[in-house]
Amino acid sequence: MPIYEYSCSSCGNIFELLTTSNSNTEAVHCNKCQSEKVHKILSAGSFRRGTGTPLPSAGPSACGGKSGFS
Repeated sequence: MPIYEYSCSSCGNIFELLTTSNSNTEAVHCNKCQSEKVHKILSAGSFRRGTGTPLPSAGPSACGGKSGFS
């Protein structure tokens, strides 16, 4: 079940909503002011990089040793 992040145009509240496949037809309401004037926002968890693009290096380990993976 995906979690979507929404922003309310009426009060500025930002909230998350756990959805099911059946909830796609239901209107989303702000959990603070109950307004239907909400829109999905791009959250860090929903951003996907293109194919073949390497992820940034995490840098050296905090422990200073090898992780055991080659």
